Amino acid sequence: ELGRPVLVGTTSVEKSEVISSMLKKRGVKHEVLNAKFHEKEAPIVAQAGRSGAVTIATNMAGRGTDIVLGGNPETMAWARLQDRYETRLDVPHEEWTGLVGEIEEAENMVADAEQVKRIGGLHVIGTERHDARRIDLQLRGRCGRQGDPGDSRFFLSLEDDLMRIFAGPWVKGLLARLGMKEGERIESKIVTRRIEGAQKKVEERNFE
Repeated sequence: ELGRPVLVGTTSVEKSEVISSMLKKRGVKHEVLNAKFHEKEAPIVAQAGRSGAVTIATNMAGRGTDIVLGGNPETMAWARLQDRYETRLDVPHEEWTGLVGEIEEAENMVADAEQVKRIGGLHVIGTERHDARRIDLQLRGRCGRQGDPGDSRFFLSLEDDLMRIFAGPWVKGLLARLGMKEGERIESKIVTRRIEGAQKKVEERNFE
């Protein structure tokens, strides 16, 4: 409702598609990135910081592309020029700066960036915790880049693979003892530590 850009991180293509169909039913306009269409990825991720943008991405999709608040004119410029030049470095400097400036102005990106900053920046939603903490941190790191405002929130279910295999019964028991009710926020450091412990176990097993 505020118009903040939202990036929804999922752990698989299938889960991205489930969430996409839920948003469609609710009439929420969004883009889906799922590492299936590499050439489309960068332009979509590059615009994920514009006001009102909702982007669903598997945690691995679109890495290496900056999510700039208000939009990334350089990625749009390269999308227009890549058929004519081998690499970005081959584009003459005047042509490059001229096109970037033209796109920035046409898309009103500077004003949009200021507006997005005022309302809190990019909001990242993690739909579950990944087996590897590194990937969670990469997702979280997409907001608040280079001093921009932004925040993230991760949601977990006791039916998530990670929880079911490593932490489910223990966490279930703890929540019962704490008298937690459906829909209540769990902001427990013990639970967070336990999840990180489960991720460590998976990482160690993968490493072996």
